[in-house]
Amino acid sequence: MKVSESWLREWVNPEWDTNTLAEELSLAGLEVDGIEPVAPAFTNVVVAKVISVEKHPDADKLNVTQVDIGADEPVQIVCGAKNVVAGMKACCATVGAVLPGDFKIKKAKLRGVPSNGMLCGANELGLPDDGVDGLHVLPADAPVGTDLREYLDLDDQVIDVDLTPNRADCLSIAGVARDVAAIGNVPFKQPFDNVTVDKSGDCSQSVNVVDAHGCPKYLGCLVDGYDTTAETPSWMKQRIERAGLSPKNLTVDITNYVMLELGQPMHAFDADKLQGDIQVRMAHPNEKLMTLDEKELTLKADTLVIADDNGPVALAGIMGGLNSSVSDTTTRLFFECAHFAPLSIIGKARQYGLHTDSSHRFERGVDAFLPEKALERALQLFTEIAGGRVSNLVAVINELNLHQPKAIQLRPERIVKLLGVEIADNDVEAIFKRLNFKVEQNASGWALTAPSYRFDMEIEADLIEEVGRVFGYNNLPETEVQAPMRLPTLPESEQELYLVRKALVNRGFHEVVTYSFVEETLQQKMMPSIPYLCLQNPISDDMKAMRTTLFPGLLQTISYNQKRQQNRIRIFESGLVFTRYNEETQQTPVIGGAIVGDLNPANWSGENRPVDFYDLKGDVETLLAMSHVQDKVRFEPTEFAIFHPGQSAALILNGQTVGLMGQLHPGLVKSAGVSGKVYLFQMDLATIMETKVPAAKPISKFPEVQRDLAFVVDAELPVQKLLDAIDHVQSDILKAVEIFDIYQGEGIEETQKSIALTLKIQHQDRTLQDEEVDQLIEQVILKAKEQVNAELR
Repeated sequence: MKVSESWLREWVNPEWDTNTLAEELSLAGLEVDGIEPVAPAFTNVVVAKVISVEKHPDADKLNVTQVDIGADEPVQIVCGAKNVVAGMKACCATVGAVLPGDFKIKKAKLRGVPSNGMLCGANELGLPDDGVDGLHVLPADAPVGTDLREYLDLDDQVIDVDLTPNRADCLSIAGVARDVAAIGNVPFKQPFDNVTVDKSGDCSQSVNVVDAHGCPKYLGCLVDGYDTTAETPSWMKQRIERAGLSPKNLTVDITNYVMLELGQPMHAFDADKLQGDIQVRMAHPNEKLMTLDEKELTLKADTLVIADDNGPVALAGIMGGLNSSVSDTTTRLFFECAHFAPLSIIGKARQYGLHTDSSHRFERGVDAFLPEKALERALQLFTEIAGGRVSNLVAVINELNLHQPKAIQLRPERIVKLLGVEIADNDVEAIFKRLNFKVEQNASGWALTAPSYRFDMEIEADLIEEVGRVFGYNNLPETEVQAPMRLPTLPESEQELYLVRKALVNRGFHEVVTYSFVEETLQQKMMPSIPYLCLQNPISDDMKAMRTTLFPGLLQTISYNQKRQQNRIRIFESGLVFTRYNEETQQTPVIGGAIVGDLNPANWSGENRPVDFYDLKGDVETLLAMSHVQDKVRFEPTEFAIFHPGQSAALILNGQTVGLMGQLHPGLVKSAGVSGKVYLFQMDLATIMETKVPAAKPISKFPEVQRDLAFVVDAELPVQKLLDAIDHVQSDILKAVEIFDIYQGEGIEETQKSIALTLKIQHQDRTLQDEEVDQLIEQVILKAKEQVNAELR
C-alpha cells in the first residue's frame, strides 16, 4: 500500500516528521518498506504563462518566447520544445534555479539571442513521464508565479506500507489514518463532508442477487446527462499515480480514487451495453468472459459473477468484462458498489491468473457497511466534475449474511500474562475507544466488540495484541523469563532423525527441502493408484496437488542441477506425504532419496562406473542397519508405474509394504526433465525410528564350526527366499549364514543356479559334538527342500 504523506495528513496530522511517522507505523504492525520523495530536489521553478512565441532568427528548431513568471515584467526565454504555444501554462526555471543533477540556470545567449531562464519538461524536473515530447503542460487555471513544488505538492513523500493479510482495514488512506490517530492519540478528521447527492427517478436497471451468501449487499444507480468530455482533475490524477495506479478516464479514476481513499472497490458499467437484469450468481460451467485486460476466461462453476441476460459481464470482486466497459462514447453509466464475502473471492483471481486491487481487498475483507458511503462519495465527486442526473439507488441487502463482529471477553490478568506489564483499566478502555471498539465493562474485565471493518478480531489474544501495539512495544518493560527446565524422558530405543540424516550425508548424499505442493499431472503419472488432495487456492497451477510421494520434488531438484552441468547427484529428503482415504487426509513422515551419474566423484585413478540398483540398495540397507528391523525387512521384486520393470523392489515388513525403490521408468524420464538412469527410494520413517538397545553379551570361549553347503535352485529364485527358508530352522547354535558364491554354467542346468553358503555354528557354553552339527545341517537341508525346492549340490 503506497501512502501519500500529504494526503494522509489531511486525515490525521500528528506532530511527527516523516521518519518518525514511518517508525511509529512499523512499531504498530504496519511495516514501512521504504520512503520515496515524489520528486527530486530542485529550486526556483515556478508556474509560468507563455505570452508569445516567435521563430529564432538564426535557428530553425528554436523559438524565442516571452514568458510571464509573475514578476513585474515578462522574461525572454529561448526554447526548443516542439509543443510550446502562446497562452499555455508551463514550468519555468528562473535564473538562479538549480535542477536535478545540480544543473544551474544562468543568463545565456543562444545563437546570439539572450535567454533568461528555461522552460522545462517533466524529465528535466525528475517528474513522472507524462508521455509528452516537450514541455510539461500545466492546467489552464494554474496560478502564475506560484512555486511549482507548492503547486504540485512536490515536497510530498510516498510511504510504502507492507501490510500483513489480516490488516485489510488499512488498505486505504482512511484506514491508515485511523491507526495513526489511535497510535498517536491525535484527532481523526475526515477532510470532506458526507454529502447525499440529489437523486430523481427510479433506477431502471433491475438487480437480482441469486447468491446472497457470496454477495449479501449490492447497490447501484444510473447516471446520465453528464459532460462526456470532462477530464480527471490533476489533483486526483496526482494522488492516483502516487498510490501506484495509472489514471485512465474520469469514471475509472473516480472508482479507483474512492477505493484508495475509503477502501471500497467499485465498478462502473456502460448501461447501454447491459441486456436485461443484473444477476449476481455462480458461473455456469464453461461460460466465457473477456476481461478488461482482453483475456478470455473459461469460467468454472465455483466462480461468482455479475451477469446480464447474455451472460457474465464481470468477475465479482475481481475485474469487469470488456463487453460492458466504459468508453469515450458512453453516455449512461451504471455504478456498482457491493459487498462480497471473502470466502467467495479467495483464490478465484489466482485461479484465472489474475491479481487486482479489488480482489486483493475483497479476499481479505471489506467493511460490509461501507458501500453506502463509498457510492455517495463517488457520486459526489462525479457530479461535481461532470454534472449529470443520478437515479435513486437500487439496493439488494441480506442482513443475515453480512459480517457482524462478535463481542470478545478481555481479562486484565491476561494482559499482564501476555504483555508482562500492568496497564490501568482507564488506559485499556481509552485504547479501545480510540480504535473504535464498543467497550462494555463487566465483572471479568471488558466485553469488546470490534468495528465492522476489523475482520481480524476473533479471540482474546487479538485484543491483547491491539493493546500492546497501541500502548507501544517499546514501552513494555524488559523482564527476565522464568520457566522450569524439564528434560523429557527419551527412550533409549528411539532413533533420532538427525542420525538417520547424518548417515546418508556420510554416504555422500546432500539433503534437500522441496515444496509439499507438486504438479498434478506429474504426480498422476508417478503414483496413479494413490488418492491425492488438490488445493482450492494453489500458489500456481504447477503447485496444485499435495504430494503423495517425495519423488516429484527430488526429480525437479535433479533436473535443476543437471541443467547446470551437475551430472553426479546424490540427494535425500525427509518430510510429510499426504494421502486421501475415506474422506480423511493422512500425513505420513517418510524419507526418500535419489542417485544418478557416476558412483564416485572424478579422481586421478580414472576408475569409475555408473550407479546401479544395488548401489541404492546398499544405501537403503545402511538405514535399515540402524534400526531394529534390519533383519526383518525383505526386498521383493514388485512392479510400480514409476519404476523400470525388473529394476524395482518393495520393502516388506511383516507383510506390509513400508517402502519402495527402483530405477525411474524410461517413459517418465523426459516428462520429469531428467537424463540418465535415475534410481529412487522412499520408506516410512516409522520403520527405522526405533533401534536396537545395546546389550552386553560374553564372547564364547569355545571353537566355532563352519560348514559350507551349495544348493541348486531355480534360476529365478531370489537368494533371500533361500535365506528365509534356512531362518525357519529353530536353533540356538546357528549364529550366521553367509553367501560366498552364486554360480551358473557348466554342470548346472540353464534353468538353475547354485548358491553356496557358509554356516557358522557355535555354542555359548561348551564345545559342540559332531552329532549336533550334523543334525543341524540335516535340518537346514530339509527346510531348504521344503520351502524353495533346493537340492544339495
